[in-house]
Formats: sequence, C-alpha cells, structure tokens
Amino acid sequence: MRSAIAWLSWWAVMGGFLGAAWWLSPNGSPSAELVGTLTFANSLFLVVAEQLLPRVSSNNLLRDWQSVCDMLHGSLFQYGGRPLAQALGASAVTAASALFAGASGLWPHALPLAAQVVLGIVLWSLLNYVYHRSLHRFEPLWWFHAVHHDTRQMHLLKSGRIHVGEEFGQFLWVPTVFFVLGVSPEVMGWVALYNVVDGNLVHANLDQRFPSWAHWLLPTVQNHYVHHAEARRLQDSNYASLAFIDVLFGTYYHPERNAVAATGLAGDPLPRNFFRQLLYPFRSLLDPAAARGSPGPE
Repeated sequence: MRSAIAWLSWWAVMGGFLGAAWWLSPNGSPSAELVGTLTFANSLFLVVAEQLLPRVSSNNLLRDWQSVCDMLHGSLFQYGGRPLAQALGASAVTAASALFAGASGLWPHALPLAAQVVLGIVLWSLLNYVYHRSLHRFEPLWWFHAVHHDTRQMHLLKSGRIHVGEEFGQFLWVPTVFFVLGVSPEVMGWVALYNVVDGNLVHANLDQRFPSWAHWLLPTVQNHYVHHAEARRLQDSNYASLAFIDVLFGTYYHPERNAVAATGLAGDPLPRNFFRQLLYPFRSLLDPAAARGSPGPE
C-alpha cells in the first residue's frame, strides 16, 4: 500500500490542488484569494503527509532546528521582497508603457486558456532557469542563494528558505517579462498556483516515485535533490522546474546516475542565526576574501 501511494503521490497532490482550483473557480480562473488559500492548504497538507509517508526517515521539520529560520525567511520574502518586487516591476512597465506598447501583442491571447497556462508555465520555468543559473555562476549572487542551499535536511520548509534579496531579484525579473508581454491575470494566477505546488513538492520530504523516463520531463523531487547535493558538481545542475530545459542547455543530471551522499554546503559556511543569515550576503559583498562557499566556475 505504501509503495502504491508513493507512486501516486505527485500526481494526486499536483492534480488534486489544480483540480480544486478549477472546481472552485466559477469562471475557470482562480482569484488571488483562492490561490492564497490553496497555497496555505497545500503547505499544511504536505506537513502532515511528510510525517505519514517520509521519503528520508532522518529528515523531519519537527526535529530540524533550522525550521524556525526557514519560516522566518519564508515570511519575509512572502510579505516583503515579493510584493515590493512585483509592485516595482509593474510600476516600471507602466512608466515605460510607450516603449513596451507593441510587446503586449506578442502573447497569444487567442489560444484556449489551458494552452496559455501551459505556455506560461514553460516561459516561467525558462526565465527562472536563466536567473537560477546566474545565482550559481556569479559570486555576489551566490552569496544570497547560499541561504537556500545551506540545508542538511530537505523538507517542506526549505521551499521558503530563500533570502529576501534573492526573492526580490527573481520577482523583479520574471513577472516583469509577463507584464511586458501582456499575459492576462487569469493565466498568471494558474502559473503562480502551479509554481507554489511544484516548489513545495520538490522540497517536501514526501515519498514520491517515478519511472526513470519521467525524470527527463517532470519536476521530480529526485531531480531537485541532486541540485541540493553537497557536491558542487551536482549543485550546478537541474536548475529548471521542467527538466527538459536543463536537457536542452546541457545542465541536466539524471538522479539515477548521480547519487547524492549529502545535501547542504561543504564546510557549513553560513551562520545558524537568522539575522546573521540575512547579513551574510552583504558582509560577503564587503569582504569577498572572507566569504566561504563561493561557486567558482560552473
């Protein structure tokens, strides 16, 4: 029974929450309030599911002292960095409306909503790939991203363990492109909900099993586990939510061919205190020679 549930877990969670959004949306498009409610419900569901069907028994958010820092980072980017970046991005597009006036016609509004959502998810993943790879390639950006990688245990709360500076950059870059292209709020709502559920699933310590071929296409927890490996060679891979994007750019490592001995950062360079973690990237910018955990070449 456990094995059967594990084989169905990704499909059930992803399909269940997207299906609930469709069922609860009278016009077929989830409102911002509904996206927020389902986001909370998905997180709560996975917290419980991790306890009942753990992927790695030694990983548990209830026994991880960094869980407090994880929640603080998640709250700060959720209510600080992300809204500010989205507001600035929207304001910049509005101010430069004459410059981008023709760009909004590039989005294929005539396509069915489902096709637009699929296209939006692919575009979001591609834009995020560019940003994510940059975080690993350039040292000043890596020092922000290191907060997310500094984890010895993988569980749901690591999805939100993102430095507010990193989140600000991402949400100033990716949604701004969507605004410029004129993507409708309905499509953006679906893309946002998909990305929340996807982000939670690839970090969750929930037993999820897939056939070997699925890792080449789907956002599997095993693919992302490789990305969080302590070995730097493995960290610099599997950047995208959709694996085929990494395949196209030559940065894909199949989890069945690349075993992960441990997750986190070699040498544990980041402090354990939340406020010192917030200051870590800025201190590293001021004194690069003293920073540890720098990326080096890809």
